[in-house]
Amino acid sequence: MSELPEEIRAEVIKELYRQAEELDWELLSSTEKKLQYRRWIDDPRIGGALRPFFDDHRIGTWIKDTPMKEYARAQEGFGAMARYVRSRFPSPEQLIARTLGERWSVVPDSVDDKPMHCLASDGQTQRYVCWGRPKTFRDLTWAALNQAVDTGTKPLIVVTLQDGLVVSDAEKERQTSIAEHCGIDIRYVHRHLRPKAAVDGR
Repeated sequence: MSELPEEIRAEVIKELYRQAEELDWELLSSTEKKLQYRRWIDDPRIGGALRPFFDDHRIGTWIKDTPMKEYARAQEGFGAMARYVRSRFPSPEQLIARTLGERWSVVPDSVDDKPMHCLASDGQTQRYVCWGRPKTFRDLTWAALNQAVDTGTKPLIVVTLQDGLVVSDAEKERQTSIAEHCGIDIRYVHRHLRPKAAVDGR
């Protein structure tokens, strides 16, 4: 097995992310994703480019465990793979301004993941804010609840929606009840992917 050259690695990841964006990857079912992994192994631009260095099993493992494992974070503009995506969701600064108001801003160096979160400040008060898709609500709640216990402040959960990804009224009511019971604020925000240059303000 030969070492994968950086130039080929970068081109393959860019192609994977280009196709993943067109497929609305995060909205696919597990079965659909499994079939797509097989297509990528057979794709001359992806599997074909990797085959001089990996066998087919290793190609599939590498695709799943390296670029695609990081895809959701990359769309948030977070992590080493973020440079390879064509489009990103609005920045944490934009999300905070939208959910808490223009007086609030992100505390420097406070953005992190698992789940995506930051500290927001209005100059007098700091709040923990975490965000993610509806399927991550349990993780968001647990993270926010720990912050509430540790800091005595009232965290905010932002459930992020997008075209093709919605929450039913019943599910929203249930999530809101859970958050209120735990002393946590919750908001729902519909986001759109935008070209990286637009998100970065260039």
